[in-house]
Amino acid sequence: MFPVDAATHPETVQRHALKVGEALGECATTRSEVAASAVVVTLDPTFIRSCEQEERHLEVRVGNVETGSGGRQVFGSVVRAGTDIKILINRNLDAVGRAGETELTAFTDGCSGLRNILADADVTTAPFLDWFHIGMRLRHLKQIAGGLSCDNPSREAAKGVIVGEVERLHWRLWNGKATNALISIDRIHAVMHHFKGEAGT
Repeated sequence: MFPVDAATHPETVQRHALKVGEALGECATTRSEVAASAVVVTLDPTFIRSCEQEERHLEVRVGNVETGSGGRQVFGSVVRAGTDIKILINRNLDAVGRAGETELTAFTDGCSGLRNILADADVTTAPFLDWFHIGMRLRHLKQIAGGLSCDNPSREAAKGVIVGEVERLHWRLWNGKATNALISIDRIHAVMHHFKGEAGT
């Protein structure tokens, strides 16, 4: 896809990539002849370094749509580049066989902006956090739990419970034990009153 001398000329790589992207964007949508009963949509933002002098990073939204039978489309767009991400999502959903009765399930990082984009693209069910972003949020929870004060015996015991249950919660969620995860959450709630009024709780 890239020219042979791309390694020594990054500007050439960028121009060529933009031309390919423009050509792909103008392609007509190929609709699947088989309607999909369910489609999973993922959407996530990331940042790449810009080669423009006035802009240090570019925000990029990437995602994919896939069906249980193996149909899959990957897409991406640069924010503020003129690409309508809603049209892009709908085009890819049509390509894997979305129909009127297709059940759509979305996964994002929990950002409200991504939720709004999905809603505008007619993916109206509330999105789920994927495993990676659940793990990231639990890492923050571990830091908070580790920073709880233990200036008296009851708080020290409660902190021990919370730290242990947060670790179990992470393991249970990561290993698909979501039902058992509620046990850890209930145990954490049961001792949180010891830290009532403390900053961050």
